[in-house]
Amino acid sequence: MAFNSLEYVLLLLVASLLFFGAGYRGRLIVLIAASLVFYAAWNVPLVSLIVISALVDFGAGRLLGHYQGAAGGQGAAGGQGAAGGQGAAGGQGAAGGEGGEGERGRARKRKAVLAVSLLVNLGLLAYFKYANFFLDNLHEVFGVGPGAGYLDIVLPPGISFYTFQTMSYTIDVYRGKIRPTTSFLRFFLYVSFFPQLIAGPIERAGHLLVQFDQAATRRFHVENLVSGAQMIIWGMFKKVIIADHCGRLADQVYADPTGFDGWSALVATYAFTLQIYCDFSAYSEIARGSARIFGIDLMVNFDQPYLSRNISEFWRRWHISLSNWFRDYVYVPLGGNRKGKARTLANLTITMFLSGLWHGAAWTFVLWGLFHGLLLLLNAQLGARVRARLPDRPWAHLAQWILCFHLVVFGWILFRAADLSQFVAVVKAIAGALGGLVLGGGGPSGAQALFMLGVFGFCWLSLVARRTRLLERIWASPVSAVVFATALILLMLLFGLPNGPQFIYFQF
Repeated sequence: MAFNSLEYVLLLLVASLLFFGAGYRGRLIVLIAASLVFYAAWNVPLVSLIVISALVDFGAGRLLGHYQGAAGGQGAAGGQGAAGGQGAAGGQGAAGGEGGEGERGRARKRKAVLAVSLLVNLGLLAYFKYANFFLDNLHEVFGVGPGAGYLDIVLPPGISFYTFQTMSYTIDVYRGKIRPTTSFLRFFLYVSFFPQLIAGPIERAGHLLVQFDQAATRRFHVENLVSGAQMIIWGMFKKVIIADHCGRLADQVYADPTGFDGWSALVATYAFTLQIYCDFSAYSEIARGSARIFGIDLMVNFDQPYLSRNISEFWRRWHISLSNWFRDYVYVPLGGNRKGKARTLANLTITMFLSGLWHGAAWTFVLWGLFHGLLLLLNAQLGARVRARLPDRPWAHLAQWILCFHLVVFGWILFRAADLSQFVAVVKAIAGALGGLVLGGGGPSGAQALFMLGVFGFCWLSLVARRTRLLERIWASPVSAVVFATALILLMLLFGLPNGPQFIYFQF
């Protein structure tokens, strides 16, 4: 069930009516039922994987809470620990006989519980998403194994998102950042909440779980309905009008790059650059709007990333929930940038390798992640010194933006290419066109030049809208909001593609 479908609109409408007509527990059940219907529309048997993941991590959280609570009696964190009545040297302190042994035993059990949770979740993800990738490469490199497509595996929609979400819960409970929930209904809703189930944002339990309780007891507010509808309409417009049309242009060229000239390849790459941003940010916008109707606020997942002037800023603005996840659960635990340059290099490389692999089981995604890892490393080591030598002038800011934007665009070629040979073909075509222009050869056609100017115009409009808060001001006035929403809907009805493509990140 795609967001940009009549079925989803009907599901959202029915769920909203039932939600506000039900009591506390009834509201949770309504949202869970809507989530199950939403996911079952994709694949009924694969609902079982969400149930398994939820059961494992709910149980892990309860066990971690039990062992943590048991440690309170006589361990270092308890009333008679190092800070308690009988100090660390006492008979029942952390270092004392049975207390120390008990604490160490509980620590081992907590680590074992965490390990089981991670193994189950990562095992499911590895099998369904990467098993064929592993077998294919084993066959290609060593000539062993069954070869390509041996396992007939259906990739469960959203598995990369909901496994990361459930793992973050268990890790946060293990670290003592949150207390484990005692309600399986609430936890299952946290795992399966339909607006963000398929493609995020990847929410933390500390932010989302408490909102379910608040929403379940909150009265209906028309403001939430209005702001939610505004987000949904704006997201739909970005998807249907911008992303889908840019995607059609990009698909034509990337389907057979050798059949087009270099300027067409460059235009297609710019088109994909707009497509992937408008497509994914549209999904996040619709997800946030859908949740807002129920009184639930999902995190902002995009913050105008194409306005960034360096690659670190880009990653603070792009797919924020995933960037934060890898920072908090991979990069920082590895040591971050606190262990010297060599360790920083290794930590960035590992983190971005995993980020690339998370996006898809293909070497193009892996290389895309490593490419961004290299850019992040260069920015960390050299960026501050280079920027310190540049004047604080508009032309310098523009130069930084142009460089950063086109590094990101180059990375999108890797991301979009079906394989490495297609990536090489596109890069060669673009390099040939640009080289020919420098040497006095032919330039782009009028339509191609106009489209490329339109891409930069899109970025400029984004900057103006951000600085003037244009969208917020339009939505704030009832008259302008109605006119604007009506215009967006009419444009979608007139120019939307029939049977438009799914959201790009549904494949991850």
